[in-house]
Amino acid sequence: MSNNELQTICIRCPIGCHLTVKRENGEIVVSGNNCPRGAEYGKQEFTNPMRTITAVYKLKNGGTICVRTNKAVEKVKYFEILREIHSAPEPKNPKYGDTFISNVYNTGADVIITAVNKDED
Repeated sequence: MSNNELQTICIRCPIGCHLTVKRENGEIVVSGNNCPRGAEYGKQEFTNPMRTITAVYKLKNGGTICVRTNKAVEKVKYFEILREIHSAPEPKNPKYGDTFISNVYNTGADVIITAVNKDED
């Protein structure tokens, strides 16, 4: 396999088609898909993979908050986004659904709080 070919499994539906994505004569060609969503997914993974990022942020006085991006972001920005999450100021009174970081790493995605786990005394 080379930089001109990708083997992946489509995650757009429960079938999980095994895809082969290739660049042939300047075109991106997807095979193995059972529907158009598989072709779309294969092309996206080949050209610019996207991911929803989840993380756990430790609170200074114990406990954690779980966070995630509200939409998929470019996979190549994964570690920069994690650094921004872990270096963000601690929220004063975190609640489920609150925006933790707006427009994280200039992606247009917000990081939202999905769970608050406070240590009990």
